[in-house]
This record gives sequence, C-alpha cells and structure tokens, in this order.
Amino acid sequence: METVIKSILKNILILLFVIGVSATTTSAQNNDQQISKSNLKIFVEYRLAKEHLLDNNNIKVEIEGNRIILSGTVPTLFDKKQAEVEAHSVDENYLIENNINVDVPVVADSILSGIVMNKIQSNLFYSIFDWIKVNSNNGIVTLEGWVHLPWLKTQFESEIEKIAGIKSVNNKIQNTFGPGELGVRAARLIYNDPMFHGMQYSQNPPIHIIVNNGTIILDGTVNSEVQSSWAANIINFHTDAFSVENNLLVKN
Repeated sequence: METVIKSILKNILILLFVIGVSATTTSAQNNDQQISKSNLKIFVEYRLAKEHLLDNNNIKVEIEGNRIILSGTVPTLFDKKQAEVEAHSVDENYLIENNINVDVPVVADSILSGIVMNKIQSNLFYSIFDWIKVNSNNGIVTLEGWVHLPWLKTQFESEIEKIAGIKSVNNKIQNTFGPGELGVRAARLIYNDPMFHGMQYSQNPPIHIIVNNGTIILDGTVNSEVQSSWAANIINFHTDAFSVENNLLVKN
C-alpha cells in the first residue's frame, strides 16, 4: 500500500516539475491540455490509493475528453461508490463513468439477510423507535421499515454496502420524524409494565414503537399471544393514539 502511494507521489512531483518548466516556454499553452489530463489521472489515482482502493491495483483510471473513466473490480458495492466520489472530488468539471464491477461472492440469501440484520441491530442509534425488515433476493437487498432519525436511512445503506455478497440495495426505509410525546409515553407504559419491564435494554428489544401520523405501530417478536395482546391494550387504553397497528410476531 505504501509503495503504491509513494509511486504516485513521485509521479505527481515529476509532473509538477514538468509543468513549472513548461510554463517558461512558448509551447506551454499548446501542451497545457495534455499535461492537465496526465496530472488529473495521477491525482485521481492518489485519492483512490489514499482510501485503500488501489491496494491490489484493481482499479484503472482513464481520461477521455471531459470524462474520468473508472474500470476494474472491487470487493464491495461501497468501494465502487467510494471510488466514484473520490474521482469526482479531484475535479468536479469532469463526468464520472463508473464501469467498476463488484466481485460478489456467492452467499445464501438467508445468511446474507442475517448478516445485514445483525449489522443494523448493532448500530448504536438503532432503538425501540426504529424498525427495519431485511429481504435478500440473489444478492439484491431490500430494506423496509421506519427510522426516527432522518440520517439513519442513508447510514444503514452505506454500512450495508460494505458487506461482501451484496449486489445492490433497494432502500425503502421511511422516516417517522421522531417518536414525539406520544411515542415516548407509549414506550414508558409498555416497558414499565411488569410483563415487559427492563426488556428495552436488551440487544434486540421485543417491542418497537413507531408513531406515524397519530397511529402507533407495534413491531417485533414476543413470547406469546398474551404479550402481544397486552402490549396493544396498554396503548389502546392509556394513550391518545388514533389507532394501534399490532404487527407483533409470536415466537414459535
């Protein structure tokens, strides 16, 4: 990795020297475009190397007209998108043609869905006021559900794109704009009840509380039908929710 960066830095210094010398000659203006393109290519490669995207020399950079053309193979969807971001940051006047392929290993959809769900649940900001469902079909992952913080939607997508085996992400997550007073009250009522007391601190709390236009949606998995009905009754009789949508599943 250090060898790649040193090589690119050496080329940058050489080019800067050539540019300086050429600027003192009458032919500088005729060669300016060619030097500019060569310079651009090396700076793009430097940005890619700095982000560890050239560790295996697996991305090729070409400059044609007003286009920066990227080709090669990377291990994840995130790397492909990051390469485009880095190339664009060098000169925003150039269009990016991203022809990079993602080398996707064969992973069973059930296993991939589990890996993605574990990634989401381990996020520090994933709480009882969020609920995400994951479906994988031949490496194409679909995310559905709700988040209470707007930026969580894009954060989840970016984190998931780093997982090997994912071809693309279809992000259908919706934003609740926070639980509000209604959601906070519902959470306190449920998790202060003796049947559910303290469960909100588990890694995967059994009941997630989503507030959508005055409707409270209960999602998650509980141990029995009694728990499911009891949670819905708490909301129905002790909050001002317009309605309750009980989507709680019962463990087999």
